[in-house]
Amino acid sequence: MKQMIPWKQTLITALAVYPLLLFFEWAVKQILPVHQMDRRAVLFIVVVMIATSMVFVVMPLMIKLFGRWLFKNNNN
Repeated sequence: MKQMIPWKQTLITALAVYPLLLFFEWAVKQILPVHQMDRRAVLFIVVVMIATSMVFVVMPLMIKLFGRWLFKNNNN
């Protein structure tokens, strides 16, 4: 059975989230009048966009790219 190594999972997640955060923050500022909105609402929109893209696009791609390195094999 394959098991994810926690520190590697953390590193891959951070490598995926950081560019998404930068991109979606920029995109939301281009589309919405953020200067007129509550910062918490803008942050919520960005978090939902990041979570959705992480689950459906980015993490499957990251697992495909880094899967052999990310998992350890526990065949005892």
